[in-house]
Amino acid sequence: MVEKNVPNRRYTEEFRTEAARLANSVGHNEAARRLGVPVATIGNWARKQQRNGVAGVSGAAPAATRVKLGVSEMEAEISRLRKELASAKLDVEILFKSDGVLREGVAVKYAWITAHRDQYDVSRLCRVLQVSRSGYCQWRVRSPSARGQRRAAFDDEIARLHAQSRGTYGRPRLVKALAAQGMKASAERVRRSLVRQGLRPVYRRAWRATTDSSHRLPVAPNVLARRFDGWASNQAWVADITYLPTGEGWLYLAAILDLGSRRVVGWSMSERIDATLVCNALRSAYWQRRPPRGLLLHSDRGSQYASWAHRELAGQYGMVVSMSRRANAWDNAPMESFFKTLKVEQTSRCRYETRAQARLDVVDWIEGFYNRERIHSSIGYRTPCDYEAMQKVA
Repeated sequence: MVEKNVPNRRYTEEFRTEAARLANSVGHNEAARRLGVPVATIGNWARKQQRNGVAGVSGAAPAATRVKLGVSEMEAEISRLRKELASAKLDVEILFKSDGVLREGVAVKYAWITAHRDQYDVSRLCRVLQVSRSGYCQWRVRSPSARGQRRAAFDDEIARLHAQSRGTYGRPRLVKALAAQGMKASAERVRRSLVRQGLRPVYRRAWRATTDSSHRLPVAPNVLARRFDGWASNQAWVADITYLPTGEGWLYLAAILDLGSRRVVGWSMSERIDATLVCNALRSAYWQRRPPRGLLLHSDRGSQYASWAHRELAGQYGMVVSMSRRANAWDNAPMESFFKTLKVEQTSRCRYETRAQARLDVVDWIEGFYNRERIHSSIGYRTPCDYEAMQKVA
């Protein structure tokens, strides 16, 4: 849905370019919905990009060639051993995916086999999970009970919500998502459904990204002082930089987060980590939001944020600059948390051959998923856009 009542909204050239690329990827109407921009505007940007001849995302690599096995005794023995190794690897793969199912009852194992019978041979699944194939076949043709039908419907809803979250929701968020639909379910019931279907959220590892703070540029005091909660929208923003690996080298992302709604209000990407990168992100945020003077802008004390260009730009917008203490990531914890979510839930699961691929994927994730679809525990398990809409009504 295109957001309304936003006066004099302007966009950076980078935002227009990435929006046009997103439109060419998912369609103009879908891109307009994700970015909150009119369809006509998206169309104009896309046509301009075509006229300028912006390069698209590179194609897939050619398939690998197959090596034909010989017929000598040694080659035949190697072939046999390879088959045994491949079979053992499949068994280990099934055991890994079915973690927890071995401790469950026969019905749960049967349900898990049904959910994965298109990926593996049924006989292999039955052998690994230690159930009889004949018993499974009888269970398949048996008419489901009323309880079984309710469980199947519940499993379908869990699978739908898990897929809708791009595989990132675990038990707490799934319970909240069900409650938002009027369905009450305990965390244990959700856990058993996930186990039956072999679903699991993305493993959340710790991520750290640092910038260069060894400089002699002026450093602002820590005005924010870890007061991350209790803000209204457009009162306090936090900013930081991270890096993403691609086949062409690093792609640097500068982002700005609104502490009131946890919405990413500005971003910029470049192959260079300099003051221009953070200035473009700040312009993007200001032009879209038009916050009142006196907004608190917090960042680390990296040379990009302490640069003359960035301090002057923040001063023009009437912002109060705040910086973290030296080597203290906790002073900017919301941005560290956002970058961790981005990398664990999205970019670490992808392999980008080009910077263009990474740009398109990051823009789609931030504007299409993180801001508009992903629920956040810090704002009552709502999406940032829904939370801002609720604040306007209140």
